Amino acid sequence: MSGTRTTGVGHCPRPEEGSARELLRQRDGIPLYLKLASLFREKIRCGDWPIHSQLPTLPALRDEYGLARETVRQALGVLRNEGMIDSTRGLGTFVTAAAEESEPRASAYDPLTLGAQVRIDILSRAPCKELPDLGRDLTGMETPLVHVRKRHHAGQQPYSLVDLWLPQRYFEMLPEGADETQLYSQLLRDHTGMTDLSGDQIITIVRADIATAHLLGITLSEPVAHVVSRLFDPEGRPVMAHLVQIRSDVFSAERQFGNLATGDPGSWRPHMAEPAPPEHSGEPHPRQKKE
Repeated sequence: MSGTRTTGVGHCPRPEEGSARELLRQRDGIPLYLKLASLFREKIRCGDWPIHSQLPTLPALRDEYGLARETVRQALGVLRNEGMIDSTRGLGTFVTAAAEESEPRASAYDPLTLGAQVRIDILSRAPCKELPDLGRDLTGMETPLVHVRKRHHAGQQPYSLVDLWLPQRYFEMLPEGADETQLYSQLLRDHTGMTDLSGDQIITIVRADIATAHLLGITLSEPVAHVVSRLFDPEGRPVMAHLVQIRSDVFSAERQFGNLATGDPGSWRPHMAEPAPPEHSGEPHPRQKKE
């Protein structure tokens, strides 16, 4: 069984006015104008604001949501920068035809190939003596390492920031400059003699810090997908570890499930971290569930 996605009128949940205002009032660290932009974006995707239709005026939106004029203006600016709306002086603001392209879509690349629309920008390559602390077990990974930081673009828009570590011995086997057009998983497969590579990853949602926001062209604290992955050789030794941060507005994940009735539920159910014990207890923190 594989996941499916439905969009369009009739499949799109619309928050009631009261719940929308409650969402905006929540103190969750997300800027008000970003939350309002999200509500506006859903109005377009759900068909409440159809393609080519005119949006309500700025004063009308201000009164509807009970927010300052500047907050509404900033939210509209987000959609304008995304190409979903456009304004004509003296006529108003309208939903553009380009908004149809904002529907959720497939990832820009798969694990071993890149589409022609994707561009890789290498930010740095540097030697590294210590294993990175990514919250994953990297026991057995050979050192010294090379740390590579790069940014992926789809068209002109940056969409992911990548930090990866691999043994220097394998890095030196790769053609110089090949990482500017190919993914490291592909390069390791094609140039190191390792033909049976496997991997795992954990995906969480975090808020962008200053550096990430700057490099991805998003707002501070905007949500990003935080992906930590490991790649293993046939003997089960880690040969690459990487952290990818992906803009939430272009992130898409697809999963396939086996028999949920007889399979291991730990492979698909959310894993909640156990609370820390009281400081005065003196008891060690219980180990989290093994992966």
